[in-house]
Amino acid sequence: MTELDLFHQYIPDIAEMIINQRERTQEQRVQWYKDCVEYAKSLNPFVYGFIRKTLMVIDNYLEENDDTKMMKIEDIKIYPCFAANKPKPDKMNQKEQYFAETGLLQSRIILDSRGNLIDGYTSYLLAKAHDIKIVSVRYGKRQIVRASYKPGGRLYSWELPEALINRVSAGDKVLVHTERGVKVVTVAVVKEYAGNEPEPLRMVINVKQARRV
Repeated sequence: MTELDLFHQYIPDIAEMIINQRERTQEQRVQWYKDCVEYAKSLNPFVYGFIRKTLMVIDNYLEENDDTKMMKIEDIKIYPCFAANKPKPDKMNQKEQYFAETGLLQSRIILDSRGNLIDGYTSYLLAKAHDIKIVSVRYGKRQIVRASYKPGGRLYSWELPEALINRVSAGDKVLVHTERGVKVVTVAVVKEYAGNEPEPLRMVINVKQARRV
């Protein structure tokens, strides 16, 4: 019996394990992925590659919702700001190590409604580097605020965290990260991310609550 025949023999068991993954924590799932990849290293290259691709499909299935789908990587559009700002080597090395251990892309690739990548660029680059043709993507949005330190002052850009998307309006005061620490700024404009802002953007921390009288 060849290794491939043996792999086929265990497909029903693998299917059962996939179902059981829904009952596990994220940490337990990641450990299971690592165990699968470690075992696959002892098999021939075909089976090893097949298992790694299968794990990516399994992960997408377990995380699937109305906003996720599998997409050809060649169909993903990249804003010039991403192409012009490569991730730091330390960050890429961390993502590469996770991929080597689990067979998965650590960060979800997120697209806007027009198919432009707005987050997960490191995963996109890893997929390209490892010749992965189809990847899991999720649709979402990024919002940018243009705000000033004082009324009528110069406007600067910050990004809203996911928890604050669609919850901030012009005139709101927000806490933001700056080179000089945490500051309060007044929002002038809230707009959708359009790929023309310098990356990476500093983040809004929270909306400043008005003092109670």
